[in-house]
Amino acid sequence: MSRAHVTPQLMVWARRRSGLSADELARKLSVSPDAILDWEAGERQPTFRQGQRFAHALRVPFGYLFLQAVPGQDLPIPDFRTVANQSLKQPSPDFLDLLNDVLTKQQWFREHLETEDAEPLPFVGRYSVDDSIEDIASDISNTLEIDDELRRGSTSSEDFLRELARRTEDLGILVLRSGVVGSNNSRPLDVEEFRGFAIGDKLAPLIFINGKDFRAAQIFTLAHELTHLWIGESGVSNPDYTLRSSDQEGLVERVSNRVAAETLVPSDDFVTRWQNGSTPIETNLRSLTSHYRVSGIVILRQAYDLELIPPEDYWVQYDRIVSRMRDATPTGESGGNFYLTLLARNSNTLVRAVISSVAEGNLLFNEAASLLNVRVSTLRGISEHLFGSRLSLA
Repeated sequence: MSRAHVTPQLMVWARRRSGLSADELARKLSVSPDAILDWEAGERQPTFRQGQRFAHALRVPFGYLFLQAVPGQDLPIPDFRTVANQSLKQPSPDFLDLLNDVLTKQQWFREHLETEDAEPLPFVGRYSVDDSIEDIASDISNTLEIDDELRRGSTSSEDFLRELARRTEDLGILVLRSGVVGSNNSRPLDVEEFRGFAIGDKLAPLIFINGKDFRAAQIFTLAHELTHLWIGESGVSNPDYTLRSSDQEGLVERVSNRVAAETLVPSDDFVTRWQNGSTPIETNLRSLTSHYRVSGIVILRQAYDLELIPPEDYWVQYDRIVSRMRDATPTGESGGNFYLTLLARNSNTLVRAVISSVAEGNLLFNEAASLLNVRVSTLRGISEHLFGSRLSLA
């Protein structure tokens, strides 16, 4: 039986990159844990079939296992993620595949806009990290018309998020919201790894929101990523809710968090609504969460940043909110409707552009299906859902 002369250190790298233990991987491959450890130590070599299954299970190209050195894993956009102020150095296979998929979509849309002689969007990079937090937040709020009328018109945080995303897309920003890689429901995204990212392209800016996060938390992520665009900074984010905005690691994330909070919960208005004295903090949290349509964490942090509550009260309430959030179960991106899910995962704007390009003969069916992570036959249903007519597959 022929053996695969793989490089042991690449097998170690591939398994550790996936986050699996030797025991967990052995169960996936129906081999003993000792076999995995022997392969990694170079004491034995897997068969070609075992090597292929090993690579498939860990989501790496089989050829990688024959390299003499670990391939570079630098992300194509800046990485601003931290946990307890420690940078996350190793992106997961799921995150890398997702990022590559989204970048492919963004690049196609950019080229599509270039053929239409689209103009650069004026708000991308309008400000810098040195500008006033209030000025940036005010400009975002005014541009998207984030006001009490929007809040009153939203019956829930989901309504608020959906309308905010719609207004964002109306500006020319692609908004993708998904909890999985592509359309593969067996590859869920990890909120602990990242909450969102932004691509600050002046022609085709894009925001991605991790749909596995809670609805109200996604609202803050959207505002956070909007700030990235307004200051012209692409990057991957994972806001640390355990810190004050002013204590976040890195200037870009510190500014983005402060602007996001100010955009969603303007401090001047917030201070007038916060009831001091005998009013319990829990009462303030319930009332203001309902009014601003954001998570209790955002309200709590704004109160903490504005020194309306002491640190000890912040931590008591923070632990309570986090505990309730962990006990809850986030729902899917669209409540189970196939087409709404597809539009959320790929951006309504992008899907419309792709289907229109197919109808006009400027894009092949298989290319469109690949861009949207669907079968070719599904394109007809998408066209009918969006435009009331089916594409001809003839």
